[in-house]
Amino acid sequence: MEEKKDLQDLVCEDDFVRKFTEAENRYYQEITITSVQGECPYGHVAGDVFRVTNCNNDGLCGALYKTIHSQIITMHYGGNIPWEENPDTFRGLCPEMGRVGVSVKRIEKGDFTFLKTIPAPRDMTQKGFRGVDKYRLIIEITDIANECAWGHSAGERYDVDPFNTGGVCGYLYARIYDFINLYNSGVSPPWEFEENSIMSVCPDSYNLVSFRLIRELRPL
Repeated sequence: MEEKKDLQDLVCEDDFVRKFTEAENRYYQEITITSVQGECPYGHVAGDVFRVTNCNNDGLCGALYKTIHSQIITMHYGGNIPWEENPDTFRGLCPEMGRVGVSVKRIEKGDFTFLKTIPAPRDMTQKGFRGVDKYRLIIEITDIANECAWGHSAGERYDVDPFNTGGVCGYLYARIYDFINLYNSGVSPPWEFEENSIMSVCPDSYNLVSFRLIRELRPL
């Protein structure tokens, strides 16, 4: 039989939920594409603007999002980047030889609603990326210990690649990103029993979203 919680327990729970909600949803980061050297294969152009958080990618190229994700986390929870003069901004470059430059500004939202935008994916096949042309990569949610703030549920499947996050939580995408490139190279980590599947968990050790990355050959 479930024990009844006393008033003090309920007040403590309410305080924790309020504190969590306010800290998680106080800010978003406004990312502006400031420069593009040559042509960005994902299609970014100078002047593009995105509203991102530690979880919300908003259609920014996944490779670029992953590269600056740790700084986004710092800004999102009220910290600052030590080498930047302005505590509310930082600058970054994409991993493709710095082809795309960005400026990132922390914005106070004015409310505590959860920011979640799911843009349409961009087709990255036939652009010279052999791994993307050869393999289809899928993230499958296998289990959730409690409740995922992003809204994931067991059984969901998402197509991802080095550029498209597929609509998954940004924390989860950043966690698996290194293996996305590995799998697109046609190889696998040596500790996995299945050659075309790798297991992982999101960084939230309480809600603990478990998932796997699956590699399949694309149809000819």
